[in-house]
Amino acid sequence: MLEILYYPESNRGPVRDHLTQLAKERPKAFARLALDLEVLGAEGLRSQQITIRPLGDKLWELKRLYDGIQYRVFFGVWKGAAWLLHSIEKKSAKTPKDDLELARKRLREVMA
Repeated sequence: MLEILYYPESNRGPVRDHLTQLAKERPKAFARLALDLEVLGAEGLRSQQITIRPLGDKLWELKRLYDGIQYRVFFGVWKGAAWLLHSIEKKSAKTPKDDLELARKRLREVMA
């Protein structure tokens, strides 16, 4: 079981803002991502119900394809919590390096 926290203040931040906007614009996609995050919290990194993959150095990626759009939530695992660091709607096969670097930077801040 993992506590779900939002960078930088545990309950608000850029991922929360993105999800709030998504709830307004695409409520069904938001509902799927919200359920995925709930499963992550309940079952942790070993869950077979969601698609996650390690990106190295305690950084992970939660993947959700919905209605032809690839959603990604980058999170770090630190002290029993999954810190939601950054989220994107992916438009190409490769994740933009700037997005990965931003997630890594935020994870370093959480771990400091």
